[in-house]
Amino acid sequence: MKVSIIGSGIVGTATGMGLAKLGHSVIFYDTNENRLKELCSERLEVGRNISDVVMSTSISFICVPTPTVKGATDPSSIRDTLISVSKPLRKKKDYHLIVVRSTLLPGTTRKVIVPLLRKRCNTTYGEGYGVCYNPEFLRQASALEDFLNPSRIVIGEADRKSGDTLEEIYSPLGAPMIRTDFDTAEMIKHVSNAFLATKISFFNEIYMICKKLNIDHRLVSEGVSLDPRIGKYGVQGGRPFAGGCLPKDVEAFTRFLESLNLNPDILKVVLDINKDLAKKTHVMNKQL
Repeated sequence: MKVSIIGSGIVGTATGMGLAKLGHSVIFYDTNENRLKELCSERLEVGRNISDVVMSTSISFICVPTPTVKGATDPSSIRDTLISVSKPLRKKKDYHLIVVRSTLLPGTTRKVIVPLLRKRCNTTYGEGYGVCYNPEFLRQASALEDFLNPSRIVIGEADRKSGDTLEEIYSPLGAPMIRTDFDTAEMIKHVSNAFLATKISFFNEIYMICKKLNIDHRLVSEGVSLDPRIGKYGVQGGRPFAGGCLPKDVEAFTRFLESLNLNPDILKVVLDINKDLAKKTHVMNKQL
């Protein structure tokens, strides 16, 4: 199947390269010309016009960034991307599936993405084109490996045809498949990130307590991590959670819950612990 990747950062590149390994023909698109040159140097097919890319493929994976600005997710990049994608969709005669992998707060696909496409496309939603929300669970350092060896695949759908099409693409990976509605798929992504951040902050708090009590925090972490219900990820205290996902997504998710008059007290403490440790780590690094 011919697939386009729109947004060729870490997630988009891993997704595209993974799909190519599964036998699909993949073309990458990005607004960053330097990124396209890098992909060309790796002998990957690139497109420099989003309309041509969409017209020449059957499925488009949207992997553009959704940064957190002042505590809230900024959806402008994905909105602009979908406006651009909708233009060639008006001309297409064949069914086209749009798969959103960018991190979105619960309700965004249903309330923003689908209405935007319905308004701008002259083909019927569910017939001329479909939409799936397909969150990624990729680590920055091992994104391609994680794509090819997923712990689970989550497909948010509003119609069976869209979900069936995406499930067929992922079926060779043999991973557990969860098919659900858009909101639930978006929630699974945020709860996963929130739990990982909570686990890291918890063990950072244990790290600081062990320091005060003159107890070897490394042995404590090792002894606890051997419990199969807990595992080793995130139990090494002394390092705040960082990277491109956990800090921004947990903050946006926390503010989102507050906007609904919910009180995510645990997550607020998680963020406070992380910020406090980040400051202490920064001071220590400056002193070295």
